[in-house]
Amino acid sequence: MMEQTQENKVAHTSQDEQSVEQGGISVGHLLRAGRERMGWSIDDVVNRIKLAPRQIIALEADDFQSLPEIAFVRGFVRSYAKILQMDAQPLLDALSGGKVSQVKVDTLGMKPALMEVSPERRQNLYLLIGAFFIALLIVGFAIWQAKPAQSPAMEQVKTVSEGALVTTPVELPAQPKIMTGSDVAATVVSVSKLRLVFDNESWTEITEPSGKVLAKKVYQPGEELNVEGMAPFGLVIGHASKVHLYYQGKLIDTTPYIDASSDVARFTLK
Repeated sequence: MMEQTQENKVAHTSQDEQSVEQGGISVGHLLRAGRERMGWSIDDVVNRIKLAPRQIIALEADDFQSLPEIAFVRGFVRSYAKILQMDAQPLLDALSGGKVSQVKVDTLGMKPALMEVSPERRQNLYLLIGAFFIALLIVGFAIWQAKPAQSPAMEQVKTVSEGALVTTPVELPAQPKIMTGSDVAATVVSVSKLRLVFDNESWTEITEPSGKVLAKKVYQPGEELNVEGMAPFGLVIGHASKVHLYYQGKLIDTTPYIDASSDVARFTLK
């Protein structure tokens, strides 16, 4: 079980730096908090410092036994702190088993989190806009198909019999059904359900194919997570041997996907 941490207290000291006071916070917890402050996923960090996802997860979990020797660990921490714009020295000093009492975060040139748009969010926005226009095209085509065509069959047929004008009505074809917006959405979207039950503390992240993040946090023993979304799902589960995964109501065996050295499972569920 990962070490319990106390709540971060953030205090602004000037326009150029921000001090984060920690009451005995571990190195891994502080790195994870810094990543979440930047609005990054684990994959975003991997793309910036070229570490494997399992190494990032191990650093944030203070699972240094799953990493190479201490010289490499110090390099990992230094690189990670640099991209998070944090002072690396207090973290390096704490690697021997101590706690980080204070760390400085450089905010020079750092954009506010609300102003940043991650590639995943941008891609998701494009997909939503595209789906909206496709739905409009389908509804418009259905309405156009339903519009009666002007032809002789829709008019009264006029005949002359014995000098009198006789009109013979012609039966019109039945009107085709017009699809509504909800009917169109139901034909193109299939929702799947996931349920996770945690027997141990676990860092869990679940994403859709579009990159939309459905869940991303540390769950405590006894908690349950229920999500709905579009499969296939990308999952990263810490302490996976102590987590029960149900897909569409059926229990899924995650044993084949668990890394025995870190007890982390990373896989795609279709």
